[in-house]
Amino acid sequence: MMLRRTLIASALLTCISIEAEPWIDTTDPYLRQSIEQLVSYGVIKRPINNYPLMWQGIAQDLSQAKRNQLPKEAEFAFNHVRHALRFAQKGSRSGVKVKLNSRPSQTQSFAERYQEEAAIQGYSVLMGNNVTAKVSVQAANNANNEKTLSYDDSYLAVLMGNWVISAEQVNRWWGPANDNALMLSNNATPMKAVRLSRFNSDYFGPNLLSFVGNWQFTALIGEQKHPGQTPITNKFWGARLAATPLTGLEIAYSQTAQFDASNQADDLGDLGNVMLGKNKIDPKTGLNYYNQLSSLDIKYSTVLFNHSAALYGEWAGDKQSSLLPESTNYTLGAELFLGDVDYVIKSYIEHSNTKQTCTSLTEPLHCGYQHPAFSDGYQHYQQMIGASIGAFATSNTLGLQYHQTNGIAAYTKLRHIEFDLPTSQLNETTASDQLQLEVGYQQGVFKGLFKVSASAWREKNQLDNQSKNYSAIRMSWEYRF
Repeated sequence: MMLRRTLIASALLTCISIEAEPWIDTTDPYLRQSIEQLVSYGVIKRPINNYPLMWQGIAQDLSQAKRNQLPKEAEFAFNHVRHALRFAQKGSRSGVKVKLNSRPSQTQSFAERYQEEAAIQGYSVLMGNNVTAKVSVQAANNANNEKTLSYDDSYLAVLMGNWVISAEQVNRWWGPANDNALMLSNNATPMKAVRLSRFNSDYFGPNLLSFVGNWQFTALIGEQKHPGQTPITNKFWGARLAATPLTGLEIAYSQTAQFDASNQADDLGDLGNVMLGKNKIDPKTGLNYYNQLSSLDIKYSTVLFNHSAALYGEWAGDKQSSLLPESTNYTLGAELFLGDVDYVIKSYIEHSNTKQTCTSLTEPLHCGYQHPAFSDGYQHYQQMIGASIGAFATSNTLGLQYHQTNGIAAYTKLRHIEFDLPTSQLNETTASDQLQLEVGYQQGVFKGLFKVSASAWREKNQLDNQSKNYSAIRMSWEYRF
């Protein structure tokens, strides 16, 4: 009888969830923190550190949760995620967003991007039984990517069994980090790509391997662009496998590769090589024509002294002789949640380090973020697609986020970044550091969502001990209809 009820509930939920936006994007850190808190309490039992994050499995977990057994601290998070799911299931809709920014942001966390001085965006979402499409057009002024017209956030997603294949231009975020995702982040304008992902991350496979728990797999192939550089384009491959073998524990392996640069000979075998992790070595120079990276990340979420808490880490580096990352960068962090029936507070501390060097015959290079065959490195439109601090840097961040039932939310963030950039001479560097303070606030205004944030930072050159002070204010208003 219990099995029958479970199958019926799952079937009904599947029918509902197909006619909805298939995933959660990278613009809402407050929704993310509610999802993270529900993982700590065992309500959500699947991988969540891969954005776009599929709704289907989360919807299933919410439907199976025993609300009368939830502690007060988790009630707000549960209601918040359920409300967001209902909105995603509303059907076809449209919206307009206006953004103003006194200075484009150079460092991007998991949140909405403010990388232009002004922009207006219009979008429409169309939903069917097995197809969802979003058309988004943005006109911008003085954007970091130097584009005045873009189609960021647009996609066409088709459901085939338990797989979603999408042609898209959307932001991605791989891993548990709040500030610096080392492999893929939303720091750069999104690449055009074709992506394949599991729709529902429930375990599927032989009973012998059921100990891995629910698992998610995603893979994409896209194109990076490097205006004004040689090569001007290259292909990009990425894949990620994540599993939850224990309640609250998520483990993932990711790999990416830059290949088929426009100054290299085309080879139909290149894609197959990078998918299998094979190298392509020049016999004369020993140069690997592919820039391949891999990473391992882990996050454990639990409840300590009646409060949700989590520890996480990511280790990423170039992939040469094995599947494991070499010459690694890393991110480490801890999170603590406080909540009640009408609010939730998330605090976190995070440390990232990308100071590692590969030395060629003529100049030092960063293993992974720089490569002799790709003059612009691990970038898209001159923006890093991995950690927003870039290569040869360390970052320490202390963050606090608050969200309450009427939609009012606020955050504050204190960040210190040290840059240690190699010069053209081996073993010589130019050093600088930044101390940043950022605050933000949001609430409903004129039937739309208004956001405002302000930041101030001091940039100090360690060689001449000179300092400069900067500030910026950003705001946006979004109306949906």
